[in-house]
Amino acid sequence: MVQDERRPVARPERVVWNRLAERRGELFSRELAPDRHAYWWARRHDGGPGRLNRWVDRLRDTTLENVPYVDPTAAGEGARVLLLLHEPAADAEDGSGFVSRYANDAVSANLYRAADRAGLGHEVTLHWHLVPWWIANPNHHPPRRLADEVVRAKPRLAEFLDLLGAPPAEVVLLGSPAGKAWDVLARRAGLPWQLTTATVSRAPHPNPLVHDRLDPLTGRRNGDRLVEVLRHAAQRARGEVVPPARTSGRRPF
Repeated sequence: MVQDERRPVARPERVVWNRLAERRGELFSRELAPDRHAYWWARRHDGGPGRLNRWVDRLRDTTLENVPYVDPTAAGEGARVLLLLHEPAADAEDGSGFVSRYANDAVSANLYRAADRAGLGHEVTLHWHLVPWWIANPNHHPPRRLADEVVRAKPRLAEFLDLLGAPPAEVVLLGSPAGKAWDVLARRAGLPWQLTTATVSRAPHPNPLVHDRLDPLTGRRNGDRLVEVLRHAAQRARGEVVPPARTSGRRPF
């Protein structure tokens, strides 16, 4: 008689990418910090961020896109610094569901460490995207192009900015795709009026493939350049005088 030997299925190891957030008890992760995640998920519609997240609900319903929610713990004193990527990643929806420096992914981890080194406070910072949905979603047919999507998403960005109240004083474009999307938007559709008076800075992408590389012209590590851009944005947002930023003569990655 052959015995039915059923061995337990090995589960993939749960990796802590955002160790700074974990160490400080701030991690947004359904798997690694379920109680904290459930607490803030239940309160995502409260307060100022809740106004934005109710708008996200409407956007999800009308576009049928997977749009992540705004961090309910961010920008408690107003979004004076707006950090913009070009689009959310797949794990923004499948992971914590929040756009946050506390999310458990490598990009958020690098961005949190950089902001911490730069003295850019969470209470004055908001993370968002020029296009609020995942452009590269393989389930969408036909495939979509960033240049077209950023123009199509302009009314959505304007709606988002209207809900912020006071326009942000600083905008930081994270990575070359965000910079290219910004340029396309300005050229083809015009920037939302709420962003026309902001100081706009361009920083390297916090993706690990870029973050630890050296800029070929300056020899400086991209992660250090990111810290510098965020530090200057924080200083300007506080009304401090900032020396001219060092440039490499080319756009960051």
